Amino acid sequence: MSGLLRPVGPAPTQTYWARRALVFGPAVSVLVIAVVLISNGTSSGSAAQPNPLAGASVGSSTTSMKPAKLHAKGLDEAMVPESGPGTYRTAKQAIQPTTSHGTRIRYDVRVEDGLPVEPDEAAVLIQGVLDDKRSWRATRRWRFELTPAGQSASLHAYIVTPKTTDRLCAPYLTRGEVSCQNGNRVVLNAKRWLLGADAYGSDLTNYRRYLVNHEFGHALGKHHVDCPGPGRLAPVMMQQTKGLGTCRKNPWPQASQD
Repeated sequence: MSGLLRPVGPAPTQTYWARRALVFGPAVSVLVIAVVLISNGTSSGSAAQPNPLAGASVGSSTTSMKPAKLHAKGLDEAMVPESGPGTYRTAKQAIQPTTSHGTRIRYDVRVEDGLPVEPDEAAVLIQGVLDDKRSWRATRRWRFELTPAGQSASLHAYIVTPKTTDRLCAPYLTRGEVSCQNGNRVVLNAKRWLLGADAYGSDLTNYRRYLVNHEFGHALGKHHVDCPGPGRLAPVMMQQTKGLGTCRKNPWPQASQD
């Protein structure tokens, strides 16, 4: 799969106009953001992200609104450092997929130094999500293989502090709150990984499942979608971190309605 990768980071046009916005100030920034969003053809008002696996741009969860009160109630936000050194501990685990169907996608897992997250434990959890029969493998189009960092991998999953999230996701505006997929990086904001989001309350297990499936879904070329109707399960590519609307929480791409 490594031969299909596109370069890490933003397209040249986006980079140029992001820099122009910094030079000329807020008024031009508004115009620049509008031009970039229109040029990317997104309907949700959010920036498009380069997709290394499917050769298409996908929606990010970063610019359509400013997230508010995203931390799960009752959890201590002090456990998440606001910034880190930008160096990483890497998972040593190697886990094969349990299915032989679909294109095999190798990925590794890296955790920023200073975070209270054990890399191998996080990697096993992520692989368990991606290899679940309710996840993307159920489509029989893809299967995921966890590989130790340093070996051949098409995707690199990061769990990092909010400030490092902003840096790795730039020019997409994560504002220290949300996560992204950017090139061959799947960037999981440690604030969300450790604290969850209001939409899931204290259900951190299912929120992490949603977070993994949503951001890896972007790497597969999946775009944002809206709530399909009152009382329905929220699609996994809906921006559930920012709220459920009239839908019900759902962490799985292949969940069936009750």
